[in-house]
Amino acid sequence: MNSKNILSALVVALLIFAVSCEDYLDKTIESELPMEDVFKDFEHAQGFVEQLYAYVVNYASSTDQFNANSFCLSDETVTNSTNQLDLFFDRGALDHWVNRGYFINGGSVSDGSIVNRFGIWNGWEAIRIANIAIENIDLMIGATQTEKDLILGQALFFRAFFHHEIMKFWGRIPYVDKVLTGNDDDFKLARPASYWDCAKRADEDFAAAAELLPYSWDDLQDDPDATFLTFREATFGNNLLRINKAIVYSYKGKNLLFAASPLMQENMDTYGYDEELCEAAAADFARVIKMDLDNVNNLGLATMDNYGSVFYTTVADNSNWPGTAENMGGQGEFIFSSTAQPRGNSQNLAKTFTPYNTNPRKAVPSHNFVHRVFGTANGLSCDEDPTHDPQSEFENRDPRFYKWLIIDGSMIIEKAAANPEFKYARLYSGGKLREVVDIDHTGYFTTKWADITFNYAAKTQGAADGQTNITVHWLNMRLTDVYLMYAEALAATSTYGVNTAPTYDYLGGLSALNVINILRDRAGIPHVEVSYPGIASQPEKFMDVLRRERGMELCFEGHRWTDLRRWMLAHLDEYKTKTALDFDRDDPSSMGDRSTFTNINFRSRNILTRVCEYPKHFWLPFPTDQTMMYPGFEQNPGW
Repeated sequence: MNSKNILSALVVALLIFAVSCEDYLDKTIESELPMEDVFKDFEHAQGFVEQLYAYVVNYASSTDQFNANSFCLSDETVTNSTNQLDLFFDRGALDHWVNRGYFINGGSVSDGSIVNRFGIWNGWEAIRIANIAIENIDLMIGATQTEKDLILGQALFFRAFFHHEIMKFWGRIPYVDKVLTGNDDDFKLARPASYWDCAKRADEDFAAAAELLPYSWDDLQDDPDATFLTFREATFGNNLLRINKAIVYSYKGKNLLFAASPLMQENMDTYGYDEELCEAAAADFARVIKMDLDNVNNLGLATMDNYGSVFYTTVADNSNWPGTAENMGGQGEFIFSSTAQPRGNSQNLAKTFTPYNTNPRKAVPSHNFVHRVFGTANGLSCDEDPTHDPQSEFENRDPRFYKWLIIDGSMIIEKAAANPEFKYARLYSGGKLREVVDIDHTGYFTTKWADITFNYAAKTQGAADGQTNITVHWLNMRLTDVYLMYAEALAATSTYGVNTAPTYDYLGGLSALNVINILRDRAGIPHVEVSYPGIASQPEKFMDVLRRERGMELCFEGHRWTDLRRWMLAHLDEYKTKTALDFDRDDPSSMGDRSTFTNINFRSRNILTRVCEYPKHFWLPFPTDQTMMYPGFEQNPGW
């Protein structure tokens, strides 16, 4: 799919085949057209299946600038908005999900408004669409086998994908594999006995989809059985979001890894994975890594220099899509995402996290998260490194600390004409930047979602950069995540553990240790075995290091709430506390960079303690009316 078209599009209406599918985009799931007409050929069937792309949720999207950080639901951030979802989650009010758009919304496929985007719970509607397509595949009498495979492959993927998305938050759910009729016996589906009962069915659908779908839809350009595609030259090079093997295997592996995790195994031991499922997950992730090594679809890990291009683009005409090779200069981390939102809405995420802009609502990194996850230049955690001085908290840190965090004295406005008072961050206690927003400030901002050139001054702040052409986009799946999940899956097994590499026919020689060292090489810190001598024989210690690496690499991207739960850690005191870092300057009059002053008197201050008890706060509650409809669909514990 042409990235320029996507970035200017509101929803799936501008996907290819828009002309053929517009009849369906304005209708309900149950089209007014006879099924024989909907599925008579590839063009019409694809128009029906196009609806499914619009149901893919962008967790970072928001109806307004006040809720853009509400996908960071764990210990990562502190917010100043009393109506943001993350604050309700901090209080243990998980039932508040019913009032937030990215969980549930009355969306419309043909409505591009960010307000009307579908939520996660709306995935049930998408599952019904997928089932309609699957049940009517034999009506495609005017299509070739290749074209039938494309329709069926997409439908199978989405059926599995939306089940996986829902059960990440609500746990074990029935696997709906047919079009429900409303008959009493038809829709009274009991919850299965275990999480795996549903995840296994999703795995089967993912496997079937992987067999049917190509590495890239562009590969079909010369396929004589892709007749409709070959007649449309404009199709080729316009397939960014089209479901392909990399997408399918990434989610197939993720579904298995999640099912193998301690929470889903009902195991209180944080290292208690199902090893057989982990081995299967690793095999799926290995296929995606092989695609990276073979440069399939221009997959490639970001470098530290171009890492920001994974999350935003500053290209004025929106011709590049964040995370893609086009935006990153050769290879890209992009695997899968939701459809686009208008640029103005996409900037709300950046406004939430950057210091200077018109958004009064802010989110800032919590100190306890930063201290726990971002280690030292020696590759150790701060608490493990004997050379780390708590009274020099900002010195000798992992390069990713400086990459993703704004600290006291960081340049935050580049323009030479900027008022010196605002050019460098003044985040010490009583410093100017702590007064920018009404927040219990923690001493940090993050640059994850925007380059500092996005900062622009309020009317009292003098000349600033004002990079208003930035476009921000959250990726549902990216390559670094795949590498990290592959390493986790291997490390959780006794077959492979820390240092043994599988020997798949398609990929060999890559152990969990190798993977983490690849990411450490990118960051410029010592290999794991150098920082932790003997760690190859300490699988639990290695898992701790791997999880910290995951926290750094995927910080502020909305993964941590799910990770801490599935690792059976979220209820522990050290993950429930949110703290600020207070400190002073030896020269508070300095308006320059860090070379002009020294920070002193560091002290940690508790802001709040999150309410999170097992098992109540590990799964979202189902709507009460759903659990009262019939016996067998019981509520989650504690609700």
